[in-house]
Amino acid sequence: MIRSISLTTGLLLLAVVGCASRHEEGVKSDYRTQWTTVNASTAATTEAARSVLESHGLKNITADATGVDGKAKATTADGTKITVNVKKDTDTTSELSVTVGTLGDPKLGADIAKQTKIKAEGGIAR
Repeated sequence: MIRSISLTTGLLLLAVVGCASRHEEGVKSDYRTQWTTVNASTAATTEAARSVLESHGLKNITADATGVDGKAKATTADGTKITVNVKKDTDTTSELSVTVGTLGDPKLGADIAKQTKIKAEGGIAR
């Protein structure tokens, strides 16, 4: 009995975690992490991420970038960590990923990813 519950639970978890879905237009998700391609350099994308994290009123915001990668971090009031990773894709594009906490928050992660993309590409994020 315990073995069948574990197998069923494991398969259900695999189905939920393994399925990619879309939350915000242009943002993909595997529940834990949300990602998108941004038409901007790693430095511009990382700076946009920092700005978006600030606009959410988060705490302990840090951001740092090089020509090949970048990272922005913040925490919520309850200490949940939010990490935004940026990696160079081409000379003019970057891959952006957002992870909220250990298990993820796909709605918040997708919102941060979408707003960062808009801001980095020269639009006005809310």
